[in-house]
Amino acid sequence: HHERQKLHCSHFKSRRHKATRYHPYNAFAHCVGCHRKLEEDPYEFTAHAEIVYGEMTIERVARLACVPVRLKTWQMDELYQHMKNELKRLQELRAQGVTGRIEFTLPDWYQDGIQLRMGEAA
Repeated sequence: HHERQKLHCSHFKSRRHKATRYHPYNAFAHCVGCHRKLEEDPYEFTAHAEIVYGEMTIERVARLACVPVRLKTWQMDELYQHMKNELKRLQELRAQGVTGRIEFTLPDWYQDGIQLRMGEAA
């Protein structure tokens, strides 16, 4: 019921946390009104995030946000290019009629580090 052109990327954990700023489980597509409402009520945002991804995943994202991460210039450049390519891929899928949430990926070095810190690595 919301216009797709007016969607914002809403973050459960603040963008200032580098470990989770680009993490797919910390990204939600919300209209301006919902984004503002959830941003103003962290309790409601937590409940919403747990419904979407599950309580265990959201707890891991919250813990991960506390891990200090410093990205090097080359990593930021690679992340930027990767996300540009992902945006193009997502736009192509939408143009083909794909609806609902479409998962996006991160560079392997970023994803591997996140999985290790979240306790998902084998």
